Amino acid sequence: MTLSITISQQIKAYNLAACPTLPEFMETAYKTQKSLKKNEQFRKRIEVIQGFEFNTASTQIEETNDQQYIVASGLYAPSIKIFETSQLSMKCSRGLDSEIVKFCLLGDDYKKIAMVCEDRNVELHAQYGKHFKLRVPKQPTDMIYNPYNCNLLVSSQNEDITRLNLELGSFVESYNIQQETGVNCLCMHDQLQLGFVGGNKQLSVIDFRCDQVVQQLGVNDITSLATQNLQVALGTKEGLIKLFDLRKHIPIHIYQHQYRLPIKKIVMNNDMIVSCDAKILKFWQANRLFTNIEPQNEINSFTWIKNSGMFLVALEQPRMGIYFIPQLNAAPKWCPFLDNLTEEMEEEEQQTVYDEYKFLSYEELERLDALHLLETAMLKPYSHGYLIHLKLYLKLRQQKGLDFDDYKQKRIQQNYEKQLEAERTSKGYVIPEEPEIEQPIKQIDPRFQKMLKDNNFTVDKQSEAWKRAHPSEIRVKKQISKNKR
Repeated sequence: MTLSITISQQIKAYNLAACPTLPEFMETAYKTQKSLKKNEQFRKRIEVIQGFEFNTASTQIEETNDQQYIVASGLYAPSIKIFETSQLSMKCSRGLDSEIVKFCLLGDDYKKIAMVCEDRNVELHAQYGKHFKLRVPKQPTDMIYNPYNCNLLVSSQNEDITRLNLELGSFVESYNIQQETGVNCLCMHDQLQLGFVGGNKQLSVIDFRCDQVVQQLGVNDITSLATQNLQVALGTKEGLIKLFDLRKHIPIHIYQHQYRLPIKKIVMNNDMIVSCDAKILKFWQANRLFTNIEPQNEINSFTWIKNSGMFLVALEQPRMGIYFIPQLNAAPKWCPFLDNLTEEMEEEEQQTVYDEYKFLSYEELERLDALHLLETAMLKPYSHGYLIHLKLYLKLRQQKGLDFDDYKQKRIQQNYEKQLEAERTSKGYVIPEEPEIEQPIKQIDPRFQKMLKDNNFTVDKQSEAWKRAHPSEIRVKKQISKNKR
């Protein structure tokens, strides 16, 4: 099967979008003038959702609550696409005038969607298409929807959060957060009816029952938020994820992305926390790293398909990413065939042989002054160390001067062995022969009596085979005989 597998922390992640699309196969066949009938990669291709791509890149992707549709936004030109999971294909596509900053699903399906765009317009779409369009006063940064009072909250680069009541069809009084640097992200706790506002200097908590700011916490450079039960996770600009308990002012745990890039999105699901920055998607479980996924292109957003181990990733490339981790959960109910495919691949899996690679531990990398190659494509994490290409390894050794050091050690060892052998011969040292132990016949098992009498099992020290196997002993005996003469 045409599946790309990445292994991290001994967890396998299947890339279901690694195979070229049908138009790419057709273009390659036209250029090479070769038929696709004999192309094994084409015959075994897997395309989970047909046409799961945009012209340039995708910016956001979400799944509806009824798990029947997938909604994604992308460019260029700015557009939003709706995919039907029961048909594994696109249902419709709608063009927009400006790039989407954030869209929210107002219902359990795709029939009600709110979108805020770069040109400060908020578009409301119904099942038939665009329903209404209005303008917000400031440049938007994020948007959330409160289903309990039908308020649409739009944050901006100032201290006010604009509120649009969809039931009344008009703006209502804005929230004043008292953050001069503006608001970066919004999040809502559905069970507690609390709103979390992340800025550059603090975290503010809004109680929607009284429409007032009830708490503030001093955390700098918040870029993403997520809530679950009595916990809230904050992603910062430095690549940190701070997990707070709502009853405490200090974090109960801090996770860190090694790239130290701003955290773009966080998803919390039971004991699992999934976070992403521009380069990597990390999975944390029980305060430990579970696994990670690192696509080739920049990550914009992602979504976790409910009750499954599948992840949809919006990337800076035309095709959107589809990843499946069987150890997390089973495949979604709309594509159960993935479980059978992964099981077949497990049975047919063969051990990979790295003929052109050299295995190095961390200490050996430090000895070669090659620590700057960590987390690059030149080093592949493997077992308790790393794999490096043999040519690069030899080049590093040559630059470090280790080849001359090895040659020097070999010459010293050879000279030492020659000097030791010369001292043995000058002193007439004779290698003692092992005494032959005669075992009484009574103690010998009668089953081995024939073997002891067979000439094929006797050791003839005068034979050429024995002399070739013991050259040093023969040389010492000859030297001793010459000295006696």
